[in-house]
Amino acid sequence: MLISTLHLLHSSEAATRSMPYYVHLNYANLFKIQHVRNAFPLKPVSFSRLVSYLECPGCALDQKPARRKKEPRHFTNIHQTALFGGRQPDPRLVGTLLHQIINLLHDNRGPLAEEQRSTLLACPDALADFLRSDVLKALQLAEKLKLAIFFDELSAYKNTLQRSVIEPLLRYQQELVLSGAKVFAISERFQFKLLSTSKTFAGHNDWGGEVAIVGEFDQIRLRNVGSELAPGGTPAIIEFKTGLGKKKIWDTLDLALEDGDTDDVSDGLLQPGMAHALQLAIYWMAFQTRWDLLEYVQLVKGRGEDVPMSLDQNLDLILYNLQDGCQYQLMFADQSRALLALTNCIFYLNWAMKSGYALQVPDHECSKTTLLAEVPQRIVQVGYEAISAEKCYELAKEAFLVFKDLVSWKKLDAST
Repeated sequence: MLISTLHLLHSSEAATRSMPYYVHLNYANLFKIQHVRNAFPLKPVSFSRLVSYLECPGCALDQKPARRKKEPRHFTNIHQTALFGGRQPDPRLVGTLLHQIINLLHDNRGPLAEEQRSTLLACPDALADFLRSDVLKALQLAEKLKLAIFFDELSAYKNTLQRSVIEPLLRYQQELVLSGAKVFAISERFQFKLLSTSKTFAGHNDWGGEVAIVGEFDQIRLRNVGSELAPGGTPAIIEFKTGLGKKKIWDTLDLALEDGDTDDVSDGLLQPGMAHALQLAIYWMAFQTRWDLLEYVQLVKGRGEDVPMSLDQNLDLILYNLQDGCQYQLMFADQSRALLALTNCIFYLNWAMKSGYALQVPDHECSKTTLLAEVPQRIVQVGYEAISAEKCYELAKEAFLVFKDLVSWKKLDAST
């Protein structure tokens, strides 16, 4: 069972009391998790890379990694007369801006003093005035010059600024006050190693393996849910989105099966999709390295390499749509089976992807104009056996379908 003395490490504590690197967290012997100092020698993968490959291997491998543009050295007032060309601003950039402003409101090492942050999180008028008058300077002081330039342009369009920035952040402020939640950490990168065991792959005890995964938590909260078992609050991983995005192939197929016709259905999701579920379930795994194991390690005098952990935890997984303020909690019908299916899916995708298997899915809107006449078939060595990359990819899809049947979304009330 989960060690009862565990508590959540704050980011400042995690830097000095991180999980020992030799320790493996063992989850019912279905899979193991290990904290790693540097994941990049292990050729890590991210959630977005895995989902892109699951949807269409050909497109995923054809994409070149986007290089992050450097911050400009100086702030400049461009003030173009028609920045958006009659269209709405880039929702991804708006989402990044909203997320950064939220971070400023909670960052005790940022440019805003504690008293000012407390006022902004409690008083709607103060927050609205700050967004209209002072947030530009705060972004500059935080050295977020790209976002400062974007905000400066956006502020020239008062209606767009009100709709895209001010209203979502006022809703965020109100929700935080009503729920009584405590923001525990903001924008924290994670890296961990997922390891298989003799029970990870049914019928294949020798299929050992490991895969490094990297990503970033948007926010970690302690939710006040009135539980006697968690008087300090229940930990929750919050993933911010600005809109729910477009349907993936599997979302469209589900609607076709339910309605029999998708001609009149829009491309946009009305509730979170399975890609979001996959993302938050991976974040559940990443979160495990944030438990404080110091007391346990001292108890066993450093001799215990496998730490028994429970799959059933008080840990909420929540997607927060900043566009309308709606929150959705990921629910598991059978958490053990769901996480095992997720583990299988990750391993098979990783093996197939690193073999170079590049199937172009016919139903996918590929950027390539023609499909490959023949997909190269490579052999993947897993444990003591060798299987084809095509088989790996098919097994990944099968595992994903199992995972999909075991999860659902629950829309939360704003005050919870």
